[in-house]
Amino acid sequence: MNDHFIDIYAKHGDRYHELIAAEDIDKNLDSALFGLENFKGKRVLDLGSGTGRIPLLLKNQLSEILAIDLYASMLKEQQIHQHNVPDWEITQADLKYLPVESNWADVVTAGWAIGHFCSWYASTWRDEAFRAINEMERSAKPGGLLIIMETMGTGTEQAEPPTPQLAEYYQWLGKHGFMLQTIRTDYEFGSVQRAVELCTFFFGDEMGEKVGANNWSRVPEWTGIWHERFF
Repeated sequence: MNDHFIDIYAKHGDRYHELIAAEDIDKNLDSALFGLENFKGKRVLDLGSGTGRIPLLLKNQLSEILAIDLYASMLKEQQIHQHNVPDWEITQADLKYLPVESNWADVVTAGWAIGHFCSWYASTWRDEAFRAINEMERSAKPGGLLIIMETMGTGTEQAEPPTPQLAEYYQWLGKHGFMLQTIRTDYEFGSVQRAVELCTFFFGDEMGEKVGANNWSRVPEWTGIWHERFF
């Protein structure tokens, strides 16, 4: 499978972390997640964990965290950022086939991961997404919270699914019982040059050109948080 994002996740964990380190300058994601759940001392299973965005956000919550990602490059970078914070367990695995016992987690998160199935498995994404959510449900304790985070647009002042395929997937999540909260998660890169460089790296030339044309060092972004209590 040849894909721009797979190449980044497989080979460029360090540069990817530079990008996400600039994201959510106003800490709206923190507020939204802590508004959904008290993470103190909870068992958290973080799927598609990447370079550690969610574990690092929860680092002061004394949570027991298991971070899972498919790509070694991402997890190697995540290990670097465990420095000087409480350790958590990191495992390389496919989120559709989790090496986790049933009823283990109080909270299961999947951040900016399942949405990729719409392009990676264009004709079978529903089956793949259903398998991933079944694994989330299997891993959660009764009463556990499932949280799925996905993009609602970058470089736009209005929140909306960036592609028709994602719009269909988001509607599918609603039919599955997930409720949606949309928040602003702007990037702040410190300079227009840095913003252009990193947005081009991840989002492509068109986004980089848009960032430069608008003279943005702060790039607008929206994130959807779908959540469901599993019983």
